[in-house]
Amino acid sequence: MAGVLQALGKAARCDTSVLLLGETGTGKDLAARKIHELSARRASPFVAINCSNLSDALFESELFGHARGAFTGAVHEKSGLLDVAENGTVFMDEIGELALHLQAKILRLLDKRESRKIGETRTRIVKARFIFATNRDLYANVVSGDFRKDLYYRINVLLIRIPPLRERRQDIYDLVAHFVDRENGRNGVAKHVSAGAFQKILQYEFPGNVRELENVVARAYVFSESDLIRPEDIRFDHEHDASDTGSTRDLLQKTLRQCHWNKTKTAVKLGKSRRQLYRILKKFHLDEGRAE
Repeated sequence: MAGVLQALGKAARCDTSVLLLGETGTGKDLAARKIHELSARRASPFVAINCSNLSDALFESELFGHARGAFTGAVHEKSGLLDVAENGTVFMDEIGELALHLQAKILRLLDKRESRKIGETRTRIVKARFIFATNRDLYANVVSGDFRKDLYYRINVLLIRIPPLRERRQDIYDLVAHFVDRENGRNGVAKHVSAGAFQKILQYEFPGNVRELENVVARAYVFSESDLIRPEDIRFDHEHDASDTGSTRDLLQKTLRQCHWNKTKTAVKLGKSRRQLYRILKKFHLDEGRAE
């Protein structure tokens, strides 16, 4: 990762658009934040928008904002993320998922450096810096007609590839130590990882990359009964999904207790969304537990 970190530092010294490429879970969002933190814009906001999570209409409203009465349900004026960012950084994740007509709007935004709220005629100057990310082969999408060629060359000025975890296995030690230290700080204890547990982790390929490793460590932290995380505490995602009902229920209950029945914190600790957590709680009849 030394070369990647060096590239992030160089990208931070200019305002050119950056394109981060990497598999899901490699830490593209962390890389974008690192560029922002190292740049002269660090005192201004860092705002992120995931292009794959929003409908077309909602994406425009989130990015540009809308005027009161611009459409049904728009009872109040809304500031867009471009307004919130001001002189900071806008991070557009999964840019490859964006529909073609929205790609045209992003191209115009980058070329004109102007934005206009939905339902307004007044334009605003956009001063923010843009960072993009995708796990797709954008050039292949250009060839297939799924991604605009002009936008591809507009955002692909500084290209930084984030390698998957399997190609930088030496980083696993530091990442595990970081995740355990973070959990220790949250829980006020001092757990550490045994050599055997590290060996088991190193033998796994981690198709989910750093995000999956983070989940594995968080799960092991909960399962461990002492201050030492042992090999039997390490449960990978496929093992966790196939585990028996009792083990899964025990994990849920233990995590809920550690988080004082705060479901938002529980979801984060288990690497789940709130919606996923509520489905699991309902499955194991834990949804009627203590309120947050």
